[in-house]
Amino acid sequence: MNDLLNEIKNYFKIQEFVDKQTYEKWGENAWMFFDENLLKVILVLRKHILKVPLVCNDWSFGGKNQQRGLRTNLSPLVKEKTDKGQLYLSAHLRGHAVDLVSSKMTAANMRKLILANQNELPCKIRCEDGVSWLHIDTMPMINQKEKVYLFKG
Repeated sequence: MNDLLNEIKNYFKIQEFVDKQTYEKWGENAWMFFDENLLKVILVLRKHILKVPLVCNDWSFGGKNQQRGLRTNLSPLVKEKTDKGQLYLSAHLRGHAVDLVSSKMTAANMRKLILANQNELPCKIRCEDGVSWLHIDTMPMINQKEKVYLFKG
């Protein structure tokens, strides 16, 4: 895992994957909350398939997004659903999902490239289809035969 983290840190900071509260409490140790397969997938996407800069959370460099990576019980989206008594079992809660964007490529084009190059992925993934961001997760699906499973949110 240390080699993987050293490599992924060439492209991403932990602040891009967690909210401000998580970063303030855990700092660099917050990497431990992420699925190793997810980190491998993100690295392969960045280096070999998409080959463009990718952004998850942008709060640490002046943006407003804090819920595109790990979501905690204090994340507004999670808290809102909890307060309403709604079940919420997102892969984001377990460190198995990120939502990415790029100024160099649309999410639809990213999904097309991923499908065309899925043999380069280190494991099976799920992608949310029909949204303006790239949702990638490594939540295992029972009987998933496809390397890349497209789903509607």
